[in-house]
Amino acid sequence: MIFTLEAQTRKTLKKSDLTQLRAQGIIPAVLYGPNVDTKSISINQAEFMRCYKKSFTELAFYEIHVDGKKYHTILKDKLIHPVRRDFLHLDFQVIPTEVEMEFELPINYIGEAEGIKEGGFVDIVQRTVKVVCQATNLPDNITVDLSPLHIGDAVRIKDLIQGEWVYSDDEEEVLVVVHAQVEEEEEAEEGEEGLGEGAEAEAAGGAEAETTEE
Repeated sequence: MIFTLEAQTRKTLKKSDLTQLRAQGIIPAVLYGPNVDTKSISINQAEFMRCYKKSFTELAFYEIHVDGKKYHTILKDKLIHPVRRDFLHLDFQVIPTEVEMEFELPINYIGEAEGIKEGGFVDIVQRTVKVVCQATNLPDNITVDLSPLHIGDAVRIKDLIQGEWVYSDDEEEVLVVVHAQVEEEEEAEEGEEGLGEGAEAEAAGGAEAETTEE
């Protein structure tokens, strides 16, 4: 998914100036990358949020227009206010289309596992996966269909769809697994049995004490 953002070059400003920019609905940002002079830029907050909210399930590229040039980028880092949760600063990394790089892709889990109907539950271990490829060969996300999974089944990196990319992590790494609920139920039963035994022992101890006093 590619979003287009208009940006303006900005001079390095004092903290008070940056605060004033944010109050005007502008997010300070920086643009950098191979063979690119680092640029301090500013972006309209409303326009950025419109794009950002659509990118939760897909890797988003941002085509930034500034000073009459276009830059193909990804959002590399962001600074968020701890209370208000609004964006204080953005880092955009320019991506050369002809160079292989490592990207982190979101995993799109679809379907309902058969294991849920069997009384189990789905444990999602990872929501992203790393791949190496050229930007032009990069998919928006990696889709995993949960519907065939029974209790005890798992999906590993080696089970994922293949394409013009290479997965960076160990192929045996588990992404999602379907567990049974039995273990928790057994633990609960054991706990109840333990309480029962404790109560019986306490009652027996009390009876013995009464006998001794007599």
